[in-house]
Amino acid sequence: MTSQALVIGVGSYAPGSEIASYATIDASARAYGTVLAEDKRWGTHRTRVLEPHEDATSDGIMQAVQRAASAANSPQDTLLVVYVGHGAQWQDIPGQQVHFAVGTSRRNEPWTWLSSWYLYRAMRQSKAGLKVLVADCCYSNLLPALGPVGTLPGTLGTSNKGTCVLTAVGGDTTDAWALACPSLPAPFDSCTPFSGHLLHTLRSGMTDQTGDLTLGAIRVGLEQDMIACGSHPTPSMQLRDALVAKPLFTNRVKGRTPRRAPETVADWTRELLLNRSVDDIHELLRSPKLAGQVVARLRNSKDEQSHEMARELDSGASEQLTDEREFVDYWTEVESAMLGGV
Repeated sequence: MTSQALVIGVGSYAPGSEIASYATIDASARAYGTVLAEDKRWGTHRTRVLEPHEDATSDGIMQAVQRAASAANSPQDTLLVVYVGHGAQWQDIPGQQVHFAVGTSRRNEPWTWLSSWYLYRAMRQSKAGLKVLVADCCYSNLLPALGPVGTLPGTLGTSNKGTCVLTAVGGDTTDAWALACPSLPAPFDSCTPFSGHLLHTLRSGMTDQTGDLTLGAIRVGLEQDMIACGSHPTPSMQLRDALVAKPLFTNRVKGRTPRRAPETVADWTRELLLNRSVDDIHELLRSPKLAGQVVARLRNSKDEQSHEMARELDSGASEQLTDEREFVDYWTEVESAMLGGV
């Protein structure tokens, strides 16, 4: 395997840029490099953190992204690109694409920033079976899904199945926090809140995840870690053709607890978001009333991943609950959430 992880952290800018510099951005990039290098799924030979002279220009960043995308060249590989820095979006630019700051960017001059279209194009062209973009910046909530081709007008390239975009903010929130979160342990208390909590989750592991950390586990673990603080924006994750149970990082917890069969609404909601499987869906739908309660809870959540899971369960209910009384039991629980919209 030739999986590749590339970390881009742009925290310092040239005099006169009118862009605020944050030590937390540089600290986050270094911490990603350390945590990934310690992870046996990645290691130092598959992880690279860009140097300041490389992320000073769009050309320097894109050359590094292109090399990583080309090196991750098989369906068994994963291409992971992490960007920590400033994000911007100008409504008078065609396509309203998100832009990433580079070291030579200037605040009100969009042409000095890196268009996310170029990053998406390079990642899409990679032959890696799983492509993951982690964006810790303002306006990351406006980043579109990474695949399939056609999501962004004007982009080229091919799209293998399996893409994920994990962002610091979701929904209508555009501002990502740059000031460190003091509730995190060192060294993550020097990082941005989103990256600090994500890295804390990776370093700590998850006791209720029996295998390595999957996309679903990362999303749930990160969200719970940030909610526990009670003061951070809610992150977002968009998957396209990527299995929620796809392993991405090593679970470092020793003596992990074995999987317990879900029983309550909370148990089922967590299990489906962690390890969604067809067998789990069929099993839950054997209890129509409980299934309806789970769908209602997922629909009332604020993240798109929960909404997608609710739609998948509802589709399964329409197919599996052929008995009229069973469907009534299901629909009685879910009707207000489904008709009310999100």
